[in-house]
Amino acid sequence: MNNETLIQDYIANRLSTNERAEVEHLLETDSDFKAEFESHKDMAVAFKIAEAKHLKSHFQQLENTLPKEKSNFKTVKYAALAIASVLVIGLCYNIFNTTSGNDLFEDHFEISPNTYQPVTRSNNSDKDNTAFIAYENGNYELAENEFETLLEINNNPNIRYYYAASLLNQSKYELALKQFKILNQLDFDYTDESLWYTALIYIRTEDYDNAKAQLKRLNSKNSVFKTKERKVLLEKL
Repeated sequence: MNNETLIQDYIANRLSTNERAEVEHLLETDSDFKAEFESHKDMAVAFKIAEAKHLKSHFQQLENTLPKEKSNFKTVKYAALAIASVLVIGLCYNIFNTTSGNDLFEDHFEISPNTYQPVTRSNNSDKDNTAFIAYENGNYELAENEFETLLEINNNPNIRYYYAASLLNQSKYELALKQFKILNQLDFDYTDESLWYTALIYIRTEDYDNAKAQLKRLNSKNSVFKTKERKVLLEKL
C-alpha cells in the first residue's frame, strides 16, 4: 500500500489496528511522511467544508422554492439549517478525532521511575545493578539487554516489570505488552503499574474495550494508583 492510500484510509478509519500503528510510527519517525499526512488532512478538511457549503446552498435554494405563506415555512428552514450544522460538526469531528488514541496515550504516559533498586554510590558498581544504572540514565536499550540477562538467572517479576518498562520507553509497544500480560497474571510489587501501562498501550492502538477492562480491574482492586487519571480515561473511552 503506497503512502497516499495509507494516509487516505487512515483518515477515513478504514485501516486495521496494525496498519494504524504503522501510520502512527511513520508520523513519529518520518518527517516527509508527516508533512504528506498533514497536507492530506488539510485537504480533507477543506473538502468537507466545501461539501457543507454546498449543502447549505442546496437548502437555501430549497427554501426559495417554498411558498412564503405556508405556515410550516420557518420549521422547514430551521430544520434544514440544523441538519446542515449537525453534518458539518460530525464530519469535522471525525477528521480531527482520528488520532485520539495516540493523543490520550501521550497525555497520560510517564516513564516509570526506578523505585525498586535505586542507584546509590554504595551499589553503583554492583554487577547486578548495571541494568538499573542504565535505566536511570535513560539508556533503555542497554537496560533492556541487562534486564533480559537477569531474567535468565532469576525470574523475578519486579525485574520483568522494568524489562517491560525499558521496552515501552523505546516505543516497542507490542513487546512491552507481551511482558505486561505475563505480569498481569501475578501478584507482585508493581501490579497496579503493570495494569496501568497495559491500559495505555491498548488506548494507543484504540483497543478501548481491553483498555477499559484493565482500568476497571484497577478499580476493583481499590487501587490508589493514578485514581484521577483512571477516572478521566474511563469517561473518555
